Amino acid sequence: MRVQSQPTETGLAPGAFKAAFLALVAAVFIGWPGLASAQAPEPRQTLNLERFMGRWHEILRTPNDHQRDCWAASQVWAQTAPGRFSISQTCHRGSRTGPVRRINTSARVTDTRTNAKFEASFFGGLIRQRYWVIDIAPDYSWMIATTADGKFPALLSRSPTMSAAQRQQLTARMGQLGLPTAQLEPSGG
Repeated sequence: MRVQSQPTETGLAPGAFKAAFLALVAAVFIGWPGLASAQAPEPRQTLNLERFMGRWHEILRTPNDHQRDCWAASQVWAQTAPGRFSISQTCHRGSRTGPVRRINTSARVTDTRTNAKFEASFFGGLIRQRYWVIDIAPDYSWMIATTADGKFPALLSRSPTMSAAQRQQLTARMGQLGLPTAQLEPSGG
């Protein structure tokens, strides 16, 4: 005597429900089209980490909750060990001369082939975020960086200001590299 499966509340027999669930799990982990996470374009060149260290001023950024009402943002990178860094991020609240807000974090290289992919650790490692340096000037005067998913690009410079013409040219370059540029905003610098 053969017993047939009874439909569940979903209308599927238990075996069919299990198969559908396993297919969904596999799609998420294998990267089924439409469910795969986005990724930034690959870095254009290898970074010389010694030249990369120092102060970077944010010229353009994608709006985000962390930097709401944050003006004249900058970062100071310092190597602490091979492939590891401290980063001191500073901005002024309310205006370029407003009170200083500082966040200290650490980062490590995650791709030693290019040295252009990092994982930053915030709040003692409670929050981790991956960043990629997509492009950088030959003289290291500017860089285009983004989160690893490509959703939060930024333009940074060694100088706190940049000419409108150069900013426009580099914004166009960001678009050519496949990064979203419609929401970019000045850092107030």
